Amino acid sequence: MRRFFKSASIWPAAIAIGIILALLLAVAGCGGGDSTTTTAKTTAAKTKGKLYVAVTGSGELEAGIGNMGMAIVDLESRTVEQVNLAESKAPHGIIFPPDLSTATGTAGRVTSSEPTTMLMGNAQDGTVLTVDMATKKVTKSAMAPAGAKLAICGMYKGPDGKVYLASMGDGKVYPYDAAAGTISEPMPNEAGTTSICGISWSPDGKSAYLVNMFNPNNSQEPGYVAKIEWPGGKLISKIDNVTKPSPEGKPLSHQSVLSPDGKTLYVADGIDGTMVKIDVASDKILTSIAMGTGEPHAMVISADGKTGYIAVRHAPDQNQSSVFVMDMEKETITGTIPGIQAPLICGLVLQES
Repeated sequence: MRRFFKSASIWPAAIAIGIILALLLAVAGCGGGDSTTTTAKTTAAKTKGKLYVAVTGSGELEAGIGNMGMAIVDLESRTVEQVNLAESKAPHGIIFPPDLSTATGTAGRVTSSEPTTMLMGNAQDGTVLTVDMATKKVTKSAMAPAGAKLAICGMYKGPDGKVYLASMGDGKVYPYDAAAGTISEPMPNEAGTTSICGISWSPDGKSAYLVNMFNPNNSQEPGYVAKIEWPGGKLISKIDNVTKPSPEGKPLSHQSVLSPDGKTLYVADGIDGTMVKIDVASDKILTSIAMGTGEPHAMVISADGKTGYIAVRHAPDQNQSSVFVMDMEKETITGTIPGIQAPLICGLVLQES
């Protein structure tokens, strides 16, 4: 009884502290145009840094509704800032500008510096947006080449330091010149891909892995990875059956990421809800790592290769999305960061502190 009354006596102070914290969070969510901030509950161990996630609301290539833009996830406070951008047309791709120093072996997806600008790629109209991170406003838009069926599904920094766009509209790879703000004609590609979402390069930069998301003419064709000569485009080999077929025509495989040591390729499997692990030396599928729920779309791996962050759609429910945290050594999900108010999220990049 004495212990109970001693504990009860501190409740007024605890309640007061809780009210103050709630007010501080409310103030943090005000201002900034269409930015809103929420606090997410998670079971993941806390680390410092931020994740920037492409948020596409609902609607892949057709006109979407709801939140469109990016979510900024603070890994230490577990708050999610939702930034809506009027110019966003189902953005799927997101990447740091190529002039920002990024970690080796992360295809431009991991940095230790706070970005002043961010590049985002639209799926609906194939434009690349430059976003000022101080004002959360679009300062520049790059249009797709005339007649191109460019629908951006992923953005990657190539071995030459340039940005490349994976097109799920026509299965091609388009170079983007960040300095000039222009998108060029597609790269040579003899692989016959019809709709790609992921691009990864071998450690020596002489070959590229193109993740074929689906075949619009054959829904029974499983997702696969085409390995081509880079930059020539000649087909070297195919890694078949990365996913199962989809009789209802649902997209199969999404974005990809190469481990920082260059030994393993991970591909998001939207059918089974797993990350497919592929050995780069043999180009063989090793295993699939289950998320347990939702539809994974993209992964970014910390510079030390120990932690993976996965953008998972429809988790914890059909109208929300989350970031899953994975222990790369144990290949297990260690926690989730919910709070992204959109059914569909896509690419993500990491700023490590």
